[in-house]
Amino acid sequence: MSFKHILVPLFGLDSDRAALDAALAIARVHQGHIQALHAVADPLKTTPLMVDVGVAIAEVVAAAERHAEARSAQAKSAFDGWLRANNVTLADRPEPHPSATAEFRAEKGQESELLARFGRLTDLIVMARPKSEQALDLIAVAVEDALFAAGRPVLLIPSDCTQAHLDAMLRGSAVISWNGSIEAVRSINAALTLLRDRPRVRVINVQDSHHGVQSAADLVHYLAWHGIAASVAEAEGPGSIAEKLLVAARTAEAGLLVMGAYTHSRLKHLVLGGVTSHMIDAANLPVFMTH
Repeated sequence: MSFKHILVPLFGLDSDRAALDAALAIARVHQGHIQALHAVADPLKTTPLMVDVGVAIAEVVAAAERHAEARSAQAKSAFDGWLRANNVTLADRPEPHPSATAEFRAEKGQESELLARFGRLTDLIVMARPKSEQALDLIAVAVEDALFAAGRPVLLIPSDCTQAHLDAMLRGSAVISWNGSIEAVRSINAALTLLRDRPRVRVINVQDSHHGVQSAADLVHYLAWHGIAASVAEAEGPGSIAEKLLVAARTAEAGLLVMGAYTHSRLKHLVLGGVTSHMIDAANLPVFMTH
């Protein structure tokens, strides 16, 4: 698919710039538009009532307002600085432009609701995984909201991506996690334009008995019809499937990993963890995923 409209949720975190950079790398290839979206929290809806434990609610709301204002200011500052540094054209309607365009929107409401509302009408949602644990929890929830509520592909990148990493994301080797699931099929189909014209595409076979009958060889044959020359490798080595995938990506010097997200039930992932959760927590390369 062509990525003409890319949504970048901005959280007022240091990692926001990395997400914008990754979105721009893709938007320039597709002459696409980047919609930067910041959810402005409503303290009256997000602040728990704690009067019964002696906390003055007015003080709590005021503190929450200050925090929300600081996050909003940081998100807007990151966008403005990025816009100037990259000479990106501001636009809010699909008129012809020679290169990528961008806009900033600040909307009051819950991040989950806004991600569902704006995310359903976009081609790709780009987020960066921050380094701090508290911020990572925020991004993990946002990724889940984007995958389940918006139903669109998500590109999750490390916050320390350099230009070399972004170049490898677009033109370097790629790894596909294949388990025969419908989620994997959807993700591969959505990523076809990103998978073309690469020096190497490796399909890592991680199938289990819960998924379909299509083999990794069948996938390689399908990709060939799209002009993508791929080869099959088994997930090898110790550790979980997620750890094996990251090792395979490192061995292949991959700039991109494509995988289905949450191929088991959400309850099972919540209780036992899973490949998707591990990638959100630990992936050291851009990960393209779809539920």
